This record gives sequence, C-alpha cells and structure tokens, in this order.
Amino acid sequence: MVSFQKTLGILTLTGALLTTGACNGGLLGNILGGGQQQQTSGQISGSVVGTDIRNQRIEVRDNSNNQTFWVQYDNRTQVTYRNQGVSPTSIRQGDNVSLQVQNNGNNSYYTNYVQIY
Repeated sequence: MVSFQKTLGILTLTGALLTTGACNGGLLGNILGGGQQQQTSGQISGSVVGTDIRNQRIEVRDNSNNQTFWVQYDNRTQVTYRNQGVSPTSIRQGDNVSLQVQNNGNNSYYTNYVQIY
C-alpha cells in the first residue's frame, strides 16, 4: 500500500510539473507572441541595453513588449550594418537591432544573425 501511495504521489507531482511547463510559454514565447505554445526561434527588433564581449552576449530590450534578455552569439554569427558585414564586437549599447533568435532552453537564447540599423 505504501508503494502504491508513493507511486501515485510521484505521478501526481510529475503531472503537475508537466502541466505547469506546458502552460508557461516562457520568455521567448512571450517575446515572439506565443504564450500557448513555446516557439523555438523567431525574429525580434529592439535596442541594445548592454554588451558582454568576454561572454559573447548582448542584452536586448524587445520593442514589442519592453522585456530585456541576454542573447549569446559566436564566431558564426553574421552581423550587418549598412549592408556591410561587421564583427559582433561592433554592437554597442543604444544600437537598434533586428535579431534572429533561437531558444536553447532554460531561458538561454542564441542569435546567428544581427542587423544593426
């Protein structure tokens, strides 16, 4: 009987966690207009709030909902400014940008393309 109750408790907890996860679209879901179904990628326009060159990431404030979040980049990330390719280290606080963002899970985001305008 104790084993059955323990199993039932674990199944109930697992179900509650799965339900919570399914109902929570997460930050990226909100940014991309999701909410009911979390999206894994999308385009975002906003302004650069901060940069962290050592950790290869930029902090962006989304124009559509005013939320800020950090986005990773790497040496494969394409950055353009006035139709010219530039280094990701050229991105500065205050720049207006459009990014292609991918959700890596755990509120971790990556961009493979940034346009500075």
